Amino acid sequence: MAGASSTKSPRKRRSQELKVGHGIHHAPGAKKDKYSSLDLLPGGLGEPKEEEASRADNISRLPEEILGTIVSLLYTRDVARTQAISRQWLPLWCSASLNLDMNALSVHERKRIDIAGSILAAHRGPVHRLVLISDHLERCNTTFEDWLKLPGMKNNLSHLDFRFAIGNTTPTDQANDMTYSLVISALRFSSTLEVVSFSSCCFRDDMINQPLHFPKLRKLNLHSVATSEDALHAVISACPTLESLHVNYTIRLRRLHVRSASLRSICVGTTHGLNQEVVFQEVVVEDAPLLERLMPTLLDDGPPSIRVISAPRLHILGILPSFISRLEIGTVVIQEMPPVSVAVSVPTVKILVLQSVGPNLAAVVNILKYFPCLEKLYIKITLQSTAKNELRNYLPGPVHCLEHHLKSIVLKRYQAKTPVVNFAKFFILNAKVLKVMKFGVQDITRQNEKWMTNQRRRLQLDNKASQDARFDFDSK
Repeated sequence: MAGASSTKSPRKRRSQELKVGHGIHHAPGAKKDKYSSLDLLPGGLGEPKEEEASRADNISRLPEEILGTIVSLLYTRDVARTQAISRQWLPLWCSASLNLDMNALSVHERKRIDIAGSILAAHRGPVHRLVLISDHLERCNTTFEDWLKLPGMKNNLSHLDFRFAIGNTTPTDQANDMTYSLVISALRFSSTLEVVSFSSCCFRDDMINQPLHFPKLRKLNLHSVATSEDALHAVISACPTLESLHVNYTIRLRRLHVRSASLRSICVGTTHGLNQEVVFQEVVVEDAPLLERLMPTLLDDGPPSIRVISAPRLHILGILPSFISRLEIGTVVIQEMPPVSVAVSVPTVKILVLQSVGPNLAAVVNILKYFPCLEKLYIKITLQSTAKNELRNYLPGPVHCLEHHLKSIVLKRYQAKTPVVNFAKFFILNAKVLKVMKFGVQDITRQNEKWMTNQRRRLQLDNKASQDARFDFDSK
């Protein structure tokens, strides 16, 4: 019993140091983590002596520079736990690069702020990644601005993520002032930032007058950001190495205009947010020589017009909504019902994602005529009671991708309704180089053997155009 008491005391002291010094709070009586760093110590009858642990702990013999690199790759909570491994690891916490994600600290805002403040106050090393989260920004706006002035972040911060919400009693103008102030504060890290995410923030027009330059920024994610076309264009233009742009629920934006020599991926989601005073009208990609992915995942509330003036490497396109009135790629104007023969096409696109209401087989097949080299097709089906898709007298004419290139088809929300069955059956009977076709169905449906047998019969899988084709029904 005496031996057990002696082994308990040092662990207790280390646990207390962990709580007080670094703001990591553990619930009383909580079960020890399966992968607790204490388990890395050699086992035996009681805790080994320091010299025995030193002989057995080969990792701790590594140079501090290497140990610091190892520690910098861990999450904040796990970094703090490393201090329980050995006395030699104690100073690593304060010198290692810090990745602080407030989301991982607590579900309660006040506790999150207290813990994060304790960590930042104790830490003397560089801060590499910072995720600031607030459910009521008006309570902690000043605190966040003070944190952004800490010396550990200057010339070090590469990943910055703002996720904010404003209380219902705060006027919109005041909320915009607070978030804009934090956005401007973030500009002091512009020379080192590589990944930036802003949620529920404001980009005011006078931001254009700021010295904007982000030489290393690779990814920019904007969610529920209030901005004008000019302000957003100024930010994008200030990022010479930007590779990925994701814009979702943007407020007050009439048009997204992109001109970038480095962008490889653009994703534009729902754009009006909760405020429809300004209608989003158009996406224009003026010049993007490296662009490979254009994902206008706008569904039913996006712009009626998408123009791609120059993107010679465009490889992936979609989701194209069913309502879109005009899609231009280079000199090609893609319409739902094209002429009998398509004189111009987009041969670079290999992957296409569509939304089809009905589903409308004629509209989808006509769109495919513009993409002769298409290899993968994803279709999200929305069932409409008036859809028919009769195949008996349907002769769409030659579709180049069905004859030579289309190898993979995915139908999401497949149902055993005649219009949907006929829609799928057309591709089964006409896609001559098809390798795999997947049907997204509900779990209960997929597990019904009688239903599966009936579907294989109705879809005429035995008459498939490609003898190598495989058909999977998947609930995922």
